[in-house]
Amino acid sequence: MRALFCVLLMSVSGPAVAQSSLGITGAAFSLGATEDEGGNRQVEGAAAVVDVAITSVHGFQGDLSFADTVGGGIGTVGAHLYMAPVDGQKYGLFASLSDVDGSAMLWGTLGAEGMLSMGENTIAEVRGGFGYADEGGLDFIFGGIGLAHAFSPSLTVEGALDLADFDEADFRATAYDFTLKTDYSPEGSPWGAYASVTYSGLTGRDDAKGEVRLGLGLSLSLGNVGGADTDTRLFRNPDPVAPLLRRGLY
Repeated sequence: MRALFCVLLMSVSGPAVAQSSLGITGAAFSLGATEDEGGNRQVEGAAAVVDVAITSVHGFQGDLSFADTVGGGIGTVGAHLYMAPVDGQKYGLFASLSDVDGSAMLWGTLGAEGMLSMGENTIAEVRGGFGYADEGGLDFIFGGIGLAHAFSPSLTVEGALDLADFDEADFRATAYDFTLKTDYSPEGSPWGAYASVTYSGLTGRDDAKGEVRLGLGLSLSLGNVGGADTDTRLFRNPDPVAPLLRRGLY
């Protein structure tokens, strides 16, 4: 996890240098912390890069993220291959691979996603897919929806609901995460801050009561990213397995 954090920090200066030669249109970075009702604090960070140099309507988004949980630190790499054939629409495929620090647990996801303009400064996002973890042969399906609105060039608010269904002989439950997040960045500045509140739990045979998790952090946006426009907004990257690790179930 220390190596992953170093890569995240060293990448900050990279997109600005590469923008003209590699076709990278922008990059976004964040670093923050969350705290649940039990007082457990966790560090989270992410980096995402968009490269639209494939064609005029095709693009690639690469992701690198980490999250500290009671079950161990999670490191994730992800990729999105998408197309935006008309204004206000963006859709494609995604894949990710995650690993727990200090553990042999490894899991991957594969799915499809889309983003659609719902009017001026408002967009909706939907995603769905399946995944597999090598810990006990755990497989799952997942999906999520989100809605974001830019109240001004500086302030964007988004809400999202993510579900993951686990149906195994020794573990059967559906995990849910409902998140409300506010992003603020002074106009003309690459720096910003965010605050979030998440309500999460599990339903089913192996259920767990819902709990609230609060988050605060800083962000850095370089190039043409952010807001509530399909041309500039990055795809989300929720982790379907993270709720189980945060609960210490795996």
